[in-house]
Amino acid sequence: MKVLKLLVLGPVGSGKSIISNFLADATEIFDYHPTQGVRILEFEIKDVNFNNKSVKSDIELWDCSGDLKFKNCWPAFRRNAQGILFVHGPKSKENFEELEQFYEYFVNKSKLVPKNCLLLYYDPERKSEMPKNLSSNFSKISAINCNLEEEENKLKKDFQSFISTLLAKLQETTDQEEINMVNSILT
Repeated sequence: MKVLKLLVLGPVGSGKSIISNFLADATEIFDYHPTQGVRILEFEIKDVNFNNKSVKSDIELWDCSGDLKFKNCWPAFRRNAQGILFVHGPKSKENFEELEQFYEYFVNKSKLVPKNCLLLYYDPERKSEMPKNLSSNFSKISAINCNLEEEENKLKKDFQSFISTLLAKLQETTDQEEINMVNSILT
């Protein structure tokens, strides 16, 4: 299987790097410093259900800065991406417009579909739930409230399920491309 390129997108301070480190099992503990451009974490996840088999999947997780000053880098971020984790939380409530910009550019203007996306609401203090007033774009994608201290296993399982969905979608696309190629040769 080829490496899955996943983007982690959301407003500044929403918890993208914390979630990225957690999913990649990176032990890096750090004081908060906004990501400059992008950080790429490479790792493998095991026990992904694909075609009723347990497989491993190589992941390239692009922890992208939420700072719009890096907007000129977005074409490079988007190139060959197969999935997106949108992250937001109570600190990013006032930045729904930014979340919409990410969705418009990275989903609507690409080959990705809502099924290739996952919305994570990260509130480390567990004081709030995911807002209901997100746009209709975000109502089309799976959404998860996550708390790493209390529900870390749930997030890992949800992530494995998301990877399984992506692998199935990629297989579907590959199969369709092969059928199209055979049909074009036969006609």
